[in-house]
Amino acid sequence: MIDFSRAELTHFTIHYVGNKGLGEELTVGEEPVTFKDDFIKETLLRYFLTPFKTDIYHKFRSKSEVSSNLVGDVSKNIFSSQKKFIEQSKKAAEHLYNQSVHPKIKGGEFYVCYFKDAVVDGELCDAIGYFKTENKETFLKVYQHVNTFDLDYETGIDIHKLDKGAIVFNTESDKGYKISIIDTNNKNAECALYWEEDFLGAILKENAYYFTKNFMDASRGFCEEILTENNNVSKQDQMMMLNKSTGFFKEKDKFNIKEFEKNVLVEPDLISAFSEYRHNFNDKFDLQSIDEFDVSTTAVKKNQKYMKSVVKLDKNFHIYIHGRHDYVERGYDEDKGLKYYKLYFVNEQ
Repeated sequence: MIDFSRAELTHFTIHYVGNKGLGEELTVGEEPVTFKDDFIKETLLRYFLTPFKTDIYHKFRSKSEVSSNLVGDVSKNIFSSQKKFIEQSKKAAEHLYNQSVHPKIKGGEFYVCYFKDAVVDGELCDAIGYFKTENKETFLKVYQHVNTFDLDYETGIDIHKLDKGAIVFNTESDKGYKISIIDTNNKNAECALYWEEDFLGAILKENAYYFTKNFMDASRGFCEEILTENNNVSKQDQMMMLNKSTGFFKEKDKFNIKEFEKNVLVEPDLISAFSEYRHNFNDKFDLQSIDEFDVSTTAVKKNQKYMKSVVKLDKNFHIYIHGRHDYVERGYDEDKGLKYYKLYFVNEQ
């Protein structure tokens, strides 16, 4: 849980980071920014901090994984002395500029903030915020002159949509700090990792979200790659297993592999096949094989979009199955040479 209700913004600066690959400029702010009034400051804080709510945390890559991590070093230097804030924020801006080489990366304002007394997972600590605006919106302005009106427009920032942000909390410094990341403009595959990996040099932190996500990814992969018609598994049975595995997590606060095997996989052959698939999956993505962990509701909600309730039959029929898979039978009619589904029900509406 992240709580900024007690937080105070003590240092703030703005730089402009263009696209280096397109020959755009880097403009660094030489002085801290001051606010004209409290309303502007409060609006800015709401814009920056409101999106950070989930239990998805990252950490800086360790020195053993990369030769250097500039944003990690910048953060460490600022935490050690706020007198270095402007100097270090410039280094962060220069580093972001050097990563901005893909032609589809947009230039924009780059903000660096220092917060006193933030709370993350019940711990009071300072935090550093790195934010970037890339998209501008058009706002209409209406002017009234007695009984006539004029219409004009201005281009500005939509304060309800933060493009990119990262908050580094001054905790667990020996483990790469605890970082919360926002990136709403990562849909383009060619530059999707520009903010998280190229600039921040961050990877997912090993917590409840990390372990829940990885196991659910493995479970979904098993259903989609192994439980297929090529292996004599019907679409209905594949869908049932996918939904059962997701439903298992929705009902649990803590995960245990033995419970999962007993309640979801059930059959010894299925348990053995999943164990082999999971072992290969973890090796492929260099993941730890953890058999007990706390379940993250955030990871479960994100995974729900993969639950399937529709069996599509050619281009003629869709069967929506929301439960009671034992009421559905699948067979083959030899006379007609066609597959069929048989549905059982109590009441018709």
